[in-house]
Amino acid sequence: MNRYHILREPILLFLVGTCLSVSQFVMIRDFVTILYGEEVVIILVTAAFFLGLSIGYFLSLKFSEKFFKTSFLAIAFLHLTFPFSYRMFAVGIAKLDLNGAWYVVLMFIYALIFSSIFAVFLPRLINERISNPDNATQKMKILYSMELIGFAAGFAIVGLSWNKGVDFILPIYWALLAIVIQLALQKKSWTVVFVLMAIVAGSSIKQIDRRTTALLYENKHSLDTATTLLSINPAYQKVEVMEDEDKERYLYLDGLLNLNASDLEDLNYYIAEIPATLIKPEKTLIIGNGTLSSIAKVYPHSRFVQSVELDAGVLLAGQRFFTPVEELSGFENWNLTVDDGKHFLKTTDEKFDLIIMDIPSPLTIQEAILHTKEFYQLAKSRMTVKGTIAVQLSGPLQNNNRTPARVVAALSKAFKQVMVLDSEQADRSFAYASDNLPLNESNVKQATRDYEENLTILASADVPSYLTEAVPLALDNLDLVLRRGWERFTGRYFDDD
Repeated sequence: MNRYHILREPILLFLVGTCLSVSQFVMIRDFVTILYGEEVVIILVTAAFFLGLSIGYFLSLKFSEKFFKTSFLAIAFLHLTFPFSYRMFAVGIAKLDLNGAWYVVLMFIYALIFSSIFAVFLPRLINERISNPDNATQKMKILYSMELIGFAAGFAIVGLSWNKGVDFILPIYWALLAIVIQLALQKKSWTVVFVLMAIVAGSSIKQIDRRTTALLYENKHSLDTATTLLSINPAYQKVEVMEDEDKERYLYLDGLLNLNASDLEDLNYYIAEIPATLIKPEKTLIIGNGTLSSIAKVYPHSRFVQSVELDAGVLLAGQRFFTPVEELSGFENWNLTVDDGKHFLKTTDEKFDLIIMDIPSPLTIQEAILHTKEFYQLAKSRMTVKGTIAVQLSGPLQNNNRTPARVVAALSKAFKQVMVLDSEQADRSFAYASDNLPLNESNVKQATRDYEENLTILASADVPSYLTEAVPLALDNLDLVLRRGWERFTGRYFDDD
């Protein structure tokens, strides 16, 4: 037996594992976007992949050689449409106004197809030319190990794709798949055809990616005549910038609307400008605010401003489409650090008069950690005696156990005084918290009288009456965030009404 035949099987299994890893990553990122950023999608896609693997392992030896080759080729060529084909199916589901469960069905079908076709290789290769059971066991160990190593290698490729779109990772994926086709079928004609079709597809990846993404937002997210300005896959979330026919720009994170450009003025006014104007802090810390749009509102009132943003992809989107970096070039006493807000607070020795928390509502575990009582206690340890923290809330404070009440309850565990502002104009609420709150209802009303007439202000003494049913967000009850996500998911896709 020549060297080619000795190396063929382990290399094939290595590449199969790599392809599985990459395709799983792409599918998770896309379906999280399609299904509104719910973390439960990660679990469901992973479960579907493992189910597909199980089905593939079970059926692998039941297929004839001819059927195996035919089905493998068909699905391999289907991979040239990945992920654009299921996006268009999702668009079709939206156009037909079908029940949301169809999106889940679509997700499972694609996950099963893309995983099960790879799974057939391991049992088939082990079974080939095996007469001694001991040899079979040894061969299984080697081949299974190679598949696992390949799966790990896929993560390295995924890492290289951070801050890049599918136009970067798909050509790599297709090249690996071409090698798999050659090693599996050992027929150059099919490999050549696949490579030629991949080259044709690759020449228009970027255009197809942008158009299918735009169609998805037009039909599923109800965004009129959308144009995709940016679609990248950073380490933490999918970042997309869309533009409508009126040239309004929107920032989406994992398919959830984070902000639109016209909202920035109202958001920054209440979370940054008002507290900075009234407090006049020596040092200000801004956590989040990847668009960097708060800097100009705070800088005139603060001697020093420190920005901390975790996601370099959001910073890229912000500087390209929302706050050009040249607008901030004259701010000598401003510093930007790419870091996790919690890690920054743990490692800094600085004390701040104002901390601005411009991060999304705690709809996921990743976001919820920065809204817990433990985090607010950490923030408090990095604040001066009259230091104040400003936090945006997803909605008005009500006497229930929903997200705004849980966040305010967490603030109340860390700080003695909490004030809440409910803004109709900004379409959200804001909380200011401190042990010695240098703000009161009177001076906030005075400062905002010309900006919004109907601003509702809950003074520190009034806030506790709204928290009687609220469980504060804390590290030991973050399972409630996942449960809430599951409730949103099932309610959105499986409730009859």
